[in-house]
Amino acid sequence: MEVNEMTIEHTMQNHNWHNDTIKKLKKVSLEHVLYIRDDAYQAFKIGDGWNPKAGQYLDEYYYCCQELRRRGYNPLNMR
Repeated sequence: MEVNEMTIEHTMQNHNWHNDTIKKLKKVSLEHVLYIRDDAYQAFKIGDGWNPKAGQYLDEYYYCCQELRRRGYNPLNMR
């Protein structure tokens, strides 16, 4: 597999992760969305600056906030 093919494959897998995460959040309970949101944010804070997955954790946090808004909640006022 050449470099360009590997890059395209990685991009597609990453794109699928984002889409899959958004779809999964639509199916879980409010309590699970809140737990995932808080966990993802803590993982981002701990890993920021050294963990290459920190950005993915931040994406997951934002997707949880997006899902809370879709359900009619203000994600910043929920604990």
